Amino acid sequence: MTRAAVTDPGEGSAPRILGRPGVRLGAVAVVFGWAVFQAFWNLGAANYNSDEPIYVDAGWSYVHGDFSANREHPPTAKLLIGLAQLVLGQGALAGRIAVALTVLAAGVIIYLWLKREIGWAGALFAAGAWMLMPHGVTSGPRLDRFAVLEPFMAFFAICAFAAAWQWFRLRARAERASGSRPWLPWLWLVVSAVAMALSVTSKVSTAVMIPAILLLPLLARRVVDALLGSLVFLAVFGVVAALLYLPMGIRSAVSYMLQMQSEHNAAGHLVVVAGVATTRPPWWTNLLYSVDGMGIAATVVLVVGLLAAFWLRPPALTLYVAAGMVLLLAFHLFASRVMLSHYYYAWVWPACVLAGIGVSVLLASRVRLLRLLAAALVVLAIGSALWVSVVIANERATGMALVLPALEAEGVPDGDVLVGGMAPWEYTTYLDGHWTTDPNDPDIVAVATRESERFPVDPGVEAVIGADADDDEVLELDDVTLYILDEAPAR
Repeated sequence: MTRAAVTDPGEGSAPRILGRPGVRLGAVAVVFGWAVFQAFWNLGAANYNSDEPIYVDAGWSYVHGDFSANREHPPTAKLLIGLAQLVLGQGALAGRIAVALTVLAAGVIIYLWLKREIGWAGALFAAGAWMLMPHGVTSGPRLDRFAVLEPFMAFFAICAFAAAWQWFRLRARAERASGSRPWLPWLWLVVSAVAMALSVTSKVSTAVMIPAILLLPLLARRVVDALLGSLVFLAVFGVVAALLYLPMGIRSAVSYMLQMQSEHNAAGHLVVVAGVATTRPPWWTNLLYSVDGMGIAATVVLVVGLLAAFWLRPPALTLYVAAGMVLLLAFHLFASRVMLSHYYYAWVWPACVLAGIGVSVLLASRVRLLRLLAAALVVLAIGSALWVSVVIANERATGMALVLPALEAEGVPDGDVLVGGMAPWEYTTYLDGHWTTDPNDPDIVAVATRESERFPVDPGVEAVIGADADDDEVLELDDVTLYILDEAPAR
């Protein structure tokens, strides 16, 4: 099998300027330098992501031998967050730094993986799309600026897919060359299995991608490789996953996780879809969340790039990456009833890889209009990434994080803040024990509320506000309204 039969989109006809070493080195330096800025600049400023304190605390406990926390998720990502805290100091910032490093490392792997297959321009586009464009949630423009599980899951999945592709390519070469080292391709398959075990034991979602790796040899009609590869991969994967779970207690931890996730899936999760709170969101919810999280510009870039990868000539690499993405989409759109706003992050990296392939195909085309389309996608991607940079540069503490400083600045005596219209994670971390949800609490000094479709303000909280509304001082702290009660301790 020739290289062209596997992947080559016809890069030989790409614009001549892209072949100049200075252009390539300059572009690579700009993209990765920019990515370093976006990964680390102002990293500790934003409020916590909803699950971040849970994972940070669990990671800290894990590295000190206590594996009792957050057993509904696998341990690996939390262990890495804990190790980061041992090195960099306890707290969320250490975990965020560890996540930032995974984003950059994944970008390097994507670039090196694709550079040989589609040329440096498409590879750099894919890596840049992954490292720079928005992949946001309500807490910020990029989920991977928080100490959460998904970035680790994605990083190890990228490693697994890149390593399995190397196995696939080297096996094709070994069939044509005598005297080659026959063990080397299989070493890459072992690396892939180890990486996928690390991914699945960070968060289990990527387990559904494993068939794409196991069936990869069938793209070249190598049935024997598919059978032997499956045995090797699954054996190594099983051993490594078991070792990673060993400190938690394999049987108890896995059974607890499966039970909790099954109950969670059966009960559903309260989310807001198109302004409506529901525990039974429609199947397309995660697609809507992906558009909300990435924005229209980034969505257009990825969708058009992906279509270009298939439209002109879908090589083996395109089919391989697309298979993994389709498996993730099928699981999150149709199999799982729980749909949260950050789940789409799992398929962002394959979308970026496919978009990079599509851009390389457009650049290599002899049709001027298609080359102009590639240039338009690059410009749109740059604009989307610039927006992320501006948001990051201006990130700061907001809302509930400002309540206690505001009360102190106003000279309000110590007491409790009555909260309404928000989930516990939105206030417990910031109020340092000075909070209550009981309107009859005698120590209330202020009331903090926000508008929420998921958590409407309790009438009892509204009654406390209305009792002396004319005498209360009202502060607007971003999306939070803070009422400082007049003579509240007497209440």
